[in-house]
Amino acid sequence: MSNKYTKKQKILYFLWLDDQVMMYWAQYVELKFQYGKEVEPPDNIKVRLTELLNTIDHFETHQDVLKKDITYAEVDKFVRANPQLCKKYLYFAFLP
Repeated sequence: MSNKYTKKQKILYFLWLDDQVMMYWAQYVELKFQYGKEVEPPDNIKVRLTELLNTIDHFETHQDVLKKDITYAEVDKFVRANPQLCKKYLYFAFLP
């Protein structure tokens, strides 16, 4: 990722991306398990499931680029040091 962004900007972008990934995974799981293993979902649902996985992939690709510049330890430290700024992100909810 470009060096024109600060570490703080990269971490906040990472947190936003993480929220997107979690949101789309939740949609995928909810839709996928409406049909179970025994029931074949209709074609329009299969298409939607594929779209969701592609969207998740897209956001995770951006996260992978960011992880070249920031670590999870840095994200954790930043989130702990900035709870008012970070409490809106799902990542914050999963800190031990």
